[in-house]
Amino acid sequence: MPSTLKVDMHAEQLAVGMVPPHANLALTGGTAAIHGTLTTRAGRTIVFPHHLAPEAGPDVRVQGPFRALEVQGPLDFSLTGVLASLLVPLADAGVSVFTLSTFDTDWILVPAESADAAVDSLTAAGHTVSETQECQ
Repeated sequence: MPSTLKVDMHAEQLAVGMVPPHANLALTGGTAAIHGTLTTRAGRTIVFPHHLAPEAGPDVRVQGPFRALEVQGPLDFSLTGVLASLLVPLADAGVSVFTLSTFDTDWILVPAESADAAVDSLTAAGHTVSETQECQ
């Protein structure tokens, strides 16, 4: 398990939506550091800029706003405990999470109102958290 990680806290607020199987909707894009879709039999989960949430429509369940924490990568596939080393301090601080992984790294979405608590808990656990300055 990594003892310390470097993590970027992205400025743009995000939303997470559950699109039912019958709906044809894409709310990705903008300046979001991470956005996209993951499809299961139950429907499509989408991550998109929060400012687009009003366009989701009544059939889409939307949660947010969130802020994204990005583990600085690339991370080797053989590493173990990366998410655990971040999620345990967040859980201990009472910060809920929505996690995503890409080929190169891991992402953690935290409620925007819990962003400061997330940074504090990760810093106290020995991780380095830097704020990015992208546009919203």
